Amino acid sequence: MSSAGVAARVFTRAEIVARLNATLGRKEPIVAAGAGVGIIAKCAEIGGADLIFVHANSRSRNLGVPTSIYIGNPIDMTLAMFPEIDNVVDSTPVIAGIDATDGQRRRLAPVVDDYIARGINGITNFPTALAYTGTWGRARNDVGMGSNRELELLALAGERDVFTVGQAYDVTFAGELAGAGADLIVARCGLTQGGMVGPRADAESSLSVPAATEHVQAVLESARAQNPDVLVIAHGGPFNHPATTEYLYANSDVQGVLGESAIERIPVEQYVTAEIEMFKSPLLRNHAQYV
Repeated sequence: MSSAGVAARVFTRAEIVARLNATLGRKEPIVAAGAGVGIIAKCAEIGGADLIFVHANSRSRNLGVPTSIYIGNPIDMTLAMFPEIDNVVDSTPVIAGIDATDGQRRRLAPVVDDYIARGINGITNFPTALAYTGTWGRARNDVGMGSNRELELLALAGERDVFTVGQAYDVTFAGELAGAGADLIVARCGLTQGGMVGPRADAESSLSVPAATEHVQAVLESARAQNPDVLVIAHGGPFNHPATTEYLYANSDVQGVLGESAIERIPVEQYVTAEIEMFKSPLLRNHAQYV
């Protein structure tokens, strides 16, 4: 079918859940891919990604700098990236992040409705107020602009029968997100280690594969205590390459992974660097050396 004949990509909440359960029924892990540019999203779909995530932090990775959400307004950045992803993705659900604590958007319902109207298939609470420590995010609840807003966000999306993803660094928050109706929980293990701008495996903030696996299982158990049917996948920390997930799957009940830097940063760093080095390796003939 020509690009002009490609139908619009529309997925209901039930259809996305069914697709993910079908993946699990084949004993395959769910693989979600972060993508902030079209070429990554296109390749992720061709490779068989189950979900494609559009998050504001993709922007920093695309700039070749350490992952950060503090280079612009997260919602504006996400909505600016979405058309490029939407243009090339034909058959994979696209999940987009909403910063529920954005003070410029106190009323969350219109934000959710805007995302739906644009053709976004699912909504997630990212960036999250509990990104690196629960203390600051929970303190912001006292003024009504903390993690409580993220629970409100997922509830609003659920009321509209939109697929919802809860992002949880915090074990307790994972249970709260599941209780708010999240269809899928991402057990986040910190910044993805390795590559040119990721933290080193021996950095103070970095978790080992066994420690990260224990954290993922704790997040899963907290979420499942609230909703036994919620899906749970892992992200970040030491899970920066497919080989590292073998231990994860053998030692936890997690059902897949979300690759952000592991898909849209580290492979690009490695492949482009190696390819340039290989292009530089052949020697020119003698008469081609000088003009």
